[in-house]
Amino acid sequence: MELVNASLNRVVTVAVSLGGASLSRANMNIVTIFSSQLIEGVFDSAHRQLSFLSAKSVAATFGTSSAVYQHALAFFAQSPNPTQISGGRFVVSYYRAAEEIVPAKAGVLTGQQISEATAIGLLQSIQDGSFDIDIDGTTVNVSGIDGRVITSLNELVTILNTKITTATITLEDQRIIITSDSTGAASLVTFVTEGATGTYIGEILSLAAGTGAVVTDGVDSVTLPLETKLEAVSNANDFRFKGFTFIDNPTDLETSSLSAYAQANDLLYYDVFDSASNLTIDTSNICWATKLANYTDTRMLFTKSGDRKFATRYMSRTHTVDFNGENTTLTMQLKELVGQLPDSFTDTELDNANKIGLDTYVSFKDVPKVLSANGANGYTDLSYNIIALKDALQTDTFNLLGTTSTKVPQTQSGVDLLRDTIIKVLKQFVKVGFLAAGTWNSADTFGDPETFKRNILQNGYYVKIQSLADQTQAEREQRKAPLVQIAVKTAGAFHEVNILVNIEE
Repeated sequence: MELVNASLNRVVTVAVSLGGASLSRANMNIVTIFSSQLIEGVFDSAHRQLSFLSAKSVAATFGTSSAVYQHALAFFAQSPNPTQISGGRFVVSYYRAAEEIVPAKAGVLTGQQISEATAIGLLQSIQDGSFDIDIDGTTVNVSGIDGRVITSLNELVTILNTKITTATITLEDQRIIITSDSTGAASLVTFVTEGATGTYIGEILSLAAGTGAVVTDGVDSVTLPLETKLEAVSNANDFRFKGFTFIDNPTDLETSSLSAYAQANDLLYYDVFDSASNLTIDTSNICWATKLANYTDTRMLFTKSGDRKFATRYMSRTHTVDFNGENTTLTMQLKELVGQLPDSFTDTELDNANKIGLDTYVSFKDVPKVLSANGANGYTDLSYNIIALKDALQTDTFNLLGTTSTKVPQTQSGVDLLRDTIIKVLKQFVKVGFLAAGTWNSADTFGDPETFKRNILQNGYYVKIQSLADQTQAEREQRKAPLVQIAVKTAGAFHEVNILVNIEE
């Protein structure tokens, strides 16, 4: 009997506990444009979103004459643009603006992955391999497979294609796939079974029932009805985009529904308007109605040319904040947009745009710049940063609870952990320039007013977590944390300056 050393486990045991997986914060720089251009099998109802990092790759998919490519040129021309900042992406999303015919599909038998060395080794001892398979209701007897001369799975697939004439056999990802040559509901391929003669090889090929092989029946062609723009946005969820616009011009009703959706889902919706009626203070004006509805996550842009690439350029320039940096937040006031032609306005038109909340692109001494509406419907950067802050607080607090290998206790130490996590987020948003120390001017406070105002003045934020002693027993039994209240002061941005000059001779 072989002698072995005593195991260290008799004296010392070591167990390693890994923390749970954490969530990533939302990437504020993933944005999308919606297009109705159909590319069967590539960009359609079954393939609703494609991500790109260059205009060249967009051209390779959609063509240089497509509207998508023109918007891609507008997007990538901006510097910086989202793809240059912290994992941002240009996503093209599908909008089914008309009925779409989905072609009939064939029945398929997809084998389980197999090891070529193992399968070929077993086959080379067999000179009369065989199996039966039903294709479209007809049994096909496959026999006489001489495995002794087969050296690869590709050679095997070539042999199978000569013996099965009503289907196509391919090798993909170490799987043998048998696809019927017909399509529709009558297109059927079964698992392979043992034939009347020869040596059964269905198990070796992992094409039999119980081997992990999968049968997919064929389906008839179907016609999908057109969808609304709201349905298109709701169905586009492969990429968690934070900003979106449409190549197709929405109707007023569509703008209203998209605005409501964006506001409820923390998304920025960019829309372009060009009618003189959009510059009127009238409830029939969708822009004025949007402002009255307080849909601040809808960013309204006005250009007399009606160029919808204005939204793409503006969105591209907006979503460029790296929240891991320092002093990286921005305002769209007086930003330049590459490729956007400025408009000429009367003072009355600009005054109305300012009242309604319509950003414009104008020239100042022949230098074109964005002219931001003076907060009538909020500011683009404010909406953008608020969405980012909300997500950071929610995600980091979830990660505190979800990555702790034991638990966050319902004690003061647990409250301290919660407070530290929240303050860490707030400090980061001070660092990037969204929040800043300042005087709290509102009458609304909580906790001790002096402590509240001092924290805002010194830090730009104040966090108060209600006392554990004040919790009801019912809340404690439900394992709820005490209420967390946060007040923050934004850094804002200078958009206008008044200068008075006194001169004496």
